[in-house]
Amino acid sequence: MRNDNPNSPLTALVVIVLVIEVLSLAEIYNLNSYVMSGHTANTTKAPQPGYITISATGTASAQPATGTLYVSVKGMGKSAAAATSNLSAELDQLNSSISKYVNGNTSLIQTTYYAVSNQSYAYPVGVAQPSYPYYPTYNGFVAEQDLAITLPNIKNMSNAIGSMSLINNTEVTSANADLSDSQITALRYAAFSSALQNATSQASILTGNATLSAQNITVSAYNFYPIPYALGAAGSSQGINSSTAPNPSFYSGTASVTESITVVFSYNK
Repeated sequence: MRNDNPNSPLTALVVIVLVIEVLSLAEIYNLNSYVMSGHTANTTKAPQPGYITISATGTASAQPATGTLYVSVKGMGKSAAAATSNLSAELDQLNSSISKYVNGNTSLIQTTYYAVSNQSYAYPVGVAQPSYPYYPTYNGFVAEQDLAITLPNIKNMSNAIGSMSLINNTEVTSANADLSDSQITALRYAAFSSALQNATSQASILTGNATLSAQNITVSAYNFYPIPYALGAAGSSQGINSSTAPNPSFYSGTASVTESITVVFSYNK
């Protein structure tokens, strides 16, 4: 039903509702204008942490506890069978002489090379013989076996070399000082701790001694630096026949482990 009376109660109610809606929109507009003009609302936000990335290194050193001997043993004969038989006899002597230095553990003696070759050569008159093979004037066969021998206790290195120098056709070609597995583990931990301490010190300085919290640590490099050894005279390829083994002086020196890390720290600004 149509209501044409402007003074009726229904018309008055509609007007009141419209006024309230207009006032509400005006209040919202004024509030937005207040904020847009550079004022901020009265709210409190937690401070955001800052982040800093630091790279650092640490090093730890120790005297190696183990050693490795590299040995070449040769057997010679007029036939391949004879050369191989002589090689076996010399290896038996080597095993006997080295057994106590490897604590009877033959798995510490590993073959790295084996060959049997005919070294009988005839050169024309006036032609110089080359320095290779090892025995250019030898007329027969040579059986050769190269070994890597791990010594659990590096203090036995000198005596082990001396005992092998009494075996004919046995040559100590090289000797290394090595860190044991337990040493490497301990040194890596010490080097890592040193690197982390260095990184923390740097971050503390750069952030003005702020409270730091490591968020991420990455090991970017790990290096092992052996120091070259000094070794006296070892056995010759012709062997030494004497009642007393000449024990050379062996110096293991020190070995170092270096850890390089990258650390992301958070701190309160």
